[in-house]
Amino acid sequence: MSRLPELKKPGSAKGRLKELLLQSDNRNCADCGAPDPKWASANIGVFICLKCCGVHRSLGTHISKVLSVVLDDWSDDEIDAMIEVGGNSSANAIYEAFMPEGFSKPGPDASHNERMRFIRSKYELQEFLKPSLRITSGKSSNVPLQSLFSGKILDSFRASNTSQNSVIWFRNFSLLISILCFD
Repeated sequence: MSRLPELKKPGSAKGRLKELLLQSDNRNCADCGAPDPKWASANIGVFICLKCCGVHRSLGTHISKVLSVVLDDWSDDEIDAMIEVGGNSSANAIYEAFMPEGFSKPGPDASHNERMRFIRSKYELQEFLKPSLRITSGKSSNVPLQSLFSGKILDSFRASNTSQNSVIWFRNFSLLISILCFD
């Protein structure tokens, strides 16, 4: 039985966030695997450790909006978005779908430079996304990054033309992702 409906029931924002964090897939950092993450990227939908948090912050909020699970106040919309993403496993299935064979994610003891290279490759440069889902955003563009991403994914979904597609709605991104886009 899916835990998604349980998490969507009315309750305190902190309680819903804590329940999501306690799910087995979210008990380790999405990027390095360190145990007991206390930070999250609210717009990407992943829980991360303190060391990876620093790298996420350096990317800018247009790529990763970092919040403390304990210290920051979360809006219901931010928590709903995290729940809708489904946690670290669901997000990694998208952002790491095309990681090269033999490529290793950094571990909990990785250097700052190793983390930086991996996290930038994963989220900013989108090197591990399906090529047709990758987007670029010029400095002069007034179009939000999420809107560009949303359009590409929606077009990909329409082109697949199958009723068997599983769709995840990322409200915080205003973005539709078809899981079966990943060949």
